Amino acid sequence: MDNMKLLNKALFTVSFIILSNVTQATPGNKLGYNTSGLHHLSSSNPFIDIFKISRGWITSCEFDWQRNRPIDPGCTRKKSFNTKETAQVSVDANGWPTRLPSRGERPIFTSINAIWDMPANFPVGRHFVTYQGDADIKVHGDVEIIRQVPGRIDFNLRSAKRKLRLHITRINPRNHIRNIKVIPAKYAKTYTRQTFNQEYLQVARSFNSIRFMPWQNTKLTKLAHWRDRATPQTAFWNHNAGMPLETMVDLANTANVAPWFSMPHMATDAFMNSFAQTVKRRLKPNQKVYVEYSNEVWNSMYPATHYASRQGLKLWPRGKLDIKNPGTRRLFLALNFNAKRSKEMCGIFKRHLGNRAVCVVSAYGSAPKMAEELMTCPLAGGNCYKSFDAYAVAPYFGDYIARKENRGLVKRWAHQGNAGINQLFREIMSGGLAKDKVAGGAIENTIEERVKKNVAITKKYGVKLLAYEGGQHLLRVDRPHVIRDPKIFSMFANANRHPQMGAAYSKYLRAWNRAGGGMLMHFNGIAAIDDRNYFPMLEKAGTSSPKYNAMVNYIRGR
Repeated sequence: MDNMKLLNKALFTVSFIILSNVTQATPGNKLGYNTSGLHHLSSSNPFIDIFKISRGWITSCEFDWQRNRPIDPGCTRKKSFNTKETAQVSVDANGWPTRLPSRGERPIFTSINAIWDMPANFPVGRHFVTYQGDADIKVHGDVEIIRQVPGRIDFNLRSAKRKLRLHITRINPRNHIRNIKVIPAKYAKTYTRQTFNQEYLQVARSFNSIRFMPWQNTKLTKLAHWRDRATPQTAFWNHNAGMPLETMVDLANTANVAPWFSMPHMATDAFMNSFAQTVKRRLKPNQKVYVEYSNEVWNSMYPATHYASRQGLKLWPRGKLDIKNPGTRRLFLALNFNAKRSKEMCGIFKRHLGNRAVCVVSAYGSAPKMAEELMTCPLAGGNCYKSFDAYAVAPYFGDYIARKENRGLVKRWAHQGNAGINQLFREIMSGGLAKDKVAGGAIENTIEERVKKNVAITKKYGVKLLAYEGGQHLLRVDRPHVIRDPKIFSMFANANRHPQMGAAYSKYLRAWNRAGGGMLMHFNGIAAIDDRNYFPMLEKAGTSSPKYNAMVNYIRGR
């Protein structure tokens, strides 16, 4: 082979490697993200059909505003837009409305609406509505109706100033309205065969894994039986049952990432069997599947922890009687029930998926005693660690900065503009400004308190250390540290977007990796920033941010 051919071959190889790194995650440093919550679907905008992310059926009644009297019996000015009778809407098995009450029936409402939350980045421009059935339906908001015929409405959404709303005032019960879709016009040729917004997919493809806990509504769901789950045909995907499993698996397949699922805390064995079977049937061959029992079954903020405590007390009424504090005893009962249920879950998933299933159990990273209790599970037969593949923690950094003992300092920073931001990042990177028991700053604090101690535990029991969540955690909503000062809100929101956050993330991820951490699932993905959420890596798909760029560079080994 002559020198020119060798050079061409070398150039082709380099070009292929570069293109591979650009289009999808490389098998280097492992990093994933948690989806944003169901209430953030309008800002993360993952789906082409935006009807799926509307809020659900809102019931309305007619009121004569000029004469100040009801048209529908029982209607009032206050109730006219929302009578709060959603539970009384007659729907079919998929949640599509089959009829409307006539005036004078017991429900007050006589019409229903589908409504969207409208963040600033909501997709404006040309859209169309398609539906099946016989009904009267109108589009409201800052819209221009271009064309309307039975089964289709073309409209231009001019802005997000007024909420987008579909108003249904008549339904033929013999041919009820169903299969409503709201599609941006740019997807007119592909929406029948394409589920996901291309800009969202581009983000997803950069990572190794996606944790679907927020999409599954894991923190609040009461889902227990397979028959009650959401399916691709379900009208809305943002209610108690969360997202359809098929949709989550399809995203994992399309983006070529490993899915991380959280089993509902009330799920039966039959539910888990059907879940695992569906994953096996639908997920790409050889792709790993991370599976975890619920979410933070140690955190008293969530129903799962209280459920696990009650179940533990039923199983072991005399268990942990040596613990005198009632709250601590309930926690350790919950941990043992978590270990028991996780072990059973692991057996089910391993039976269907073999070593493709990565069984994860998790607890609070700053409490090694929780990890020991899960691994040894003395009430649940002992040695549960033998059934687990990984132990996961949430190694957030920076949460001590906004504690009440540092509030005066943080408040001064918040009134100093850029100088205050610089001081905040000095504390994150090096420390020495805020009160903290570990010297060296927020990142050093996290590595010492939430990573190294847990690396030792995972080595002891022969499992991997993962992070089910992670990233910056400047926000505090816990008493007595809750933040109410809008200036502090603004500073933390600006910090999340700041170029120095990129440097902080680079340092943080490298430190996690050097300390022995494996896959880290950032919390969270794409979402609007508000006073309860400074966590997203991006505020809109198709954009960038310093922290997102640092994460992608980490994956690619830069």
